[in-house]
Amino acid sequence: MAGLTPGRWAIGHTTATTAAVLQQDGTILADRTDSPSLAVLHSWLKQWEEAARPAPDTYTPALVRAGDHEDQAGWLLRLS
Repeated sequence: MAGLTPGRWAIGHTTATTAAVLQQDGTILADRTDSPSLAVLHSWLKQWEEAARPAPDTYTPALVRAGDHEDQAGWLLRLS
């Protein structure tokens, strides 16, 4: 999740050089039209729609370390 402006949150995907987010109002923002992160975000939305748009409370969240190396520090949110 990203805080874009006060009181406004977005979920999204990032890499070292690209980013794309889906804002609360449904607006999608990306660093460019051919962004790899935008492609991932579209893939997630397609999967969600194919699953009949399940509600957030149907998912089980888990935080997973991003990697075993210092250059991959951080956490990933996984939903199952």
